[in-house]
Amino acid sequence: MLFSTAPALADEPVELTFVANEGVLIRQAETAVMIDTLTWNSYDGTYALPSEAATQAMINGEAPFDGVDALLFTHLHGDHSHAEGAVQFLAANSDAVVAASVQITAAMTAEPGGSDADIAERIITVPLTSDRVGPEGILQTPSVEGAWLFHREGVDNITWHVDIGGVSILHLGDTQPQQADFSAWAETEFDVILYPYWFALMPRGQAFLASRPEARAIAFHIPAATTEQQIRQALGDAEYLHTEGETIVLREGGE
Repeated sequence: MLFSTAPALADEPVELTFVANEGVLIRQAETAVMIDTLTWNSYDGTYALPSEAATQAMINGEAPFDGVDALLFTHLHGDHSHAEGAVQFLAANSDAVVAASVQITAAMTAEPGGSDADIAERIITVPLTSDRVGPEGILQTPSVEGAWLFHREGVDNITWHVDIGGVSILHLGDTQPQQADFSAWAETEFDVILYPYWFALMPRGQAFLASRPEARAIAFHIPAATTEQQIRQALGDAEYLHTEGETIVLREGGE
């Protein structure tokens, strides 16, 4: 692994909690990262949004979203990011940072309070590059890296690698595998790959997942109204996330 947990944390489990759509909370003890958790647009009910209670808890840093070190966004679509909510999150959580592409960070700066010095200095713009960015420029504990992968023209899609407690996690955002260049992550080992469900339905998506047989592949971004039967018809026995609050233990404590 690229990052090994400190002995003091060896007894603490690493957990992943599903929020909605592609939103996840990744935690080990008092160290935590959220990806695509604060959202505002369901696109006419197509995609699930977090509950109002969960949204307020995320913004205010209340359990189970307390102690979050970084809020990461993959891209600007409203089912993945919320500029206003991100500024409110920074105002309420003085030690946290937000990292995203310039499309989102510029929107945050334009929000009321987003240009205030104490907020602006904790907004991190990840440049678009075929190489990985971070963790020095994003977050080192836990280790966070970002890299651009194609979603659609005009939309900057940052994929995120979080290494926490000895668990290496890749969040693919809305990557379109038929047009994506995966070379940025070619040399990185993953224990968990979080992928939009369409990877399992496209040849290059299937090939990418098959090329990482050591990784636990988990699908998400499944439309809200999809039934379990429909999911199984599409994904077979593949593991997936579709229920708000579902928690997966990625590493047991005491190892």
